[in-house]
Amino acid sequence: MPIKFSKETSTRLFRYVKSVDISFNPFDNRTRSTREIWRQLQATRYHNANPNLSINTHVLGTADPPEVVFKFIDDTEKRFDSQHLKANEIMFDVHLDLDRLDNEYEMSGKSLDD
Repeated sequence: MPIKFSKETSTRLFRYVKSVDISFNPFDNRTRSTREIWRQLQATRYHNANPNLSINTHVLGTADPPEVVFKFIDDTEKRFDSQHLKANEIMFDVHLDLDRLDNEYEMSGKSLDD
């Protein structure tokens, strides 16, 4: 069983996200997880934890596959072709990267509050 991130930890970790780019065709059946990620990111707890979080949605009229791109504060990005993944798998993978980034900041003595 994979580890589970609490709501408080998840909210705190999202301070390390700079932006999220979501692109999908709303009439395509492959976009279910992309639309669920978009819905989850609308939660006020993410906005309250990170008021600078930019969520950019691109609604497509073509048959391009759905995509979710997370950009972190260290200028790295995590790209998901979400047609083959569930929303919880994407969020878990993002949380693992955010936890790694949090540990790196803590070990180097940096803080987001500075």
